[in-house]
Amino acid sequence: MNVGEWPARWAARYPDEPYIEYGDLSLSKGEFNTRINRLAHALQELGVRKGTRFAALLANTNVFLEVLLAMSKLGGIMVPLNFRLAPPELEYILNDSSPIGLIYSPEFAETAEALRGKIPSMRQYIRELEGGDSSDPLYEQWVAGRSEEEPVPDAEVTLDDVQFIMYTSGTTGKPKGAAILHGNTQWNAINSINMYAFDSSDASIASAPLFHIGGLAVSAFPALYVGARVVIQRFFNPVESLKIIEEAKVTFMFGIPVMFLLMTQVPEFDSTDYSSVRFFIAGGAPCPRPLIETWLKHGITFNQGYGMTETATAITALRTEDALRKLGSCGKPVFHTDIRIMDVEGNDLPRGEMGEVWVKGPNVIRDYWQLPEATAESITDGWLHTGDMGYIDDEGYLYLVDRRKDMYISGGENVYPAEVEDVLMACEKIADAGVIGVPDEKWGEVGLAVVVPAPGIEVSEQEVIDFCKGRLAKYKIPKKVAFVEALPRTATGKILKKELKAQFIN
Repeated sequence: MNVGEWPARWAARYPDEPYIEYGDLSLSKGEFNTRINRLAHALQELGVRKGTRFAALLANTNVFLEVLLAMSKLGGIMVPLNFRLAPPELEYILNDSSPIGLIYSPEFAETAEALRGKIPSMRQYIRELEGGDSSDPLYEQWVAGRSEEEPVPDAEVTLDDVQFIMYTSGTTGKPKGAAILHGNTQWNAINSINMYAFDSSDASIASAPLFHIGGLAVSAFPALYVGARVVIQRFFNPVESLKIIEEAKVTFMFGIPVMFLLMTQVPEFDSTDYSSVRFFIAGGAPCPRPLIETWLKHGITFNQGYGMTETATAITALRTEDALRKLGSCGKPVFHTDIRIMDVEGNDLPRGEMGEVWVKGPNVIRDYWQLPEATAESITDGWLHTGDMGYIDDEGYLYLVDRRKDMYISGGENVYPAEVEDVLMACEKIADAGVIGVPDEKWGEVGLAVVVPAPGIEVSEQEVIDFCKGRLAKYKIPKKVAFVEALPRTATGKILKKELKAQFIN
């Protein structure tokens, strides 16, 4: 079995049941599977075989899921792209994964054009909708008239095969491709069902970006697996999200805390009918008590969790009844996953002692795409070294005390300072630079660039920020800049981030 078989099995059993909703489009299980099959035949004609990569620079849309599931049926490997990344960042990812095609939404046509001619493996660009290069075929026209029969892959596709590659920011400045297996996806769905008791009567709103493991593996995959409805929102908008929750009778929603915060700040918050909602699922950062209490007034409770791209996604979950009692905890391991707290020498630590969180389970990736050394450094006998520091209390609840050494999370996005520092050091007006995350009321954290100007050169905060534009994704661009005469460094030249934090974070 493979994940691509999910829609086919539901279509064979309950073809007329609702499955996918997107704007005015409503697809039954049978209709959705038919569309996937047409696309699969088009992809085969393009040259997709088992192991072939195909990239997607898409907004949230039914097409995103159709591409992923059609590739899954064929044993091909989808490469979902973060549309917030700058063209040079995407160029690296595409050349690393070597896809033969790219489908893009019109909102990102300019980015797609900037990539054209720079990816040697690329055979075909496809437009999701009108917009972009008119010589690129439109998706609906490209798949029209194709066979509706189940496609026959050139080789058997199993749970041990790679389903998609999701790139994560790297501590060395280059992203790594987490090779997510079909089995990783299926076991994560099973963990979710076990934790949240999802069934075909549920309805999920997919508001968080599907190119993210949280949006895809929490909002979409569990619902698709149990035959529940997936209501897709192209881009998150708090007013529209509230409207969808009421009109589509949504039962659960995944998001990062700032999304739920923004929903409370619009006039429609108090007038929305939440009677269908069972709970919200929050990830990416801890939910603050005031936010939890605000939603509780409307009868909405939060499940919170801890996950990673490399675990496809869930590691732990905090039940609704513990949201306030265990505030600050990310919960207990999901059912088919184990965690350990390890010291620097790889020894288990007792409860209450802080160390690195290690994770093992069928949802953990086997390797990073074409990076055997990085895989060996990160995975030992199936145990993933998360790089996150934490401890387990006497009741078995995990608390994260510090994240990866330097990483910070801005609006749910992981930001590695090394990437930002590499860009800053390319500026002629900057002699040295270090980046740290500083608290921010809206985004959780934002970047602070601590800059040493080049000798005899004056540079302003705005100049530093402007230099990053177009070279980095918007969320990675520092929001603040501080100027110093020198950065604190170790004897081996590493920036002492702890000293920067002590100096600039009150």
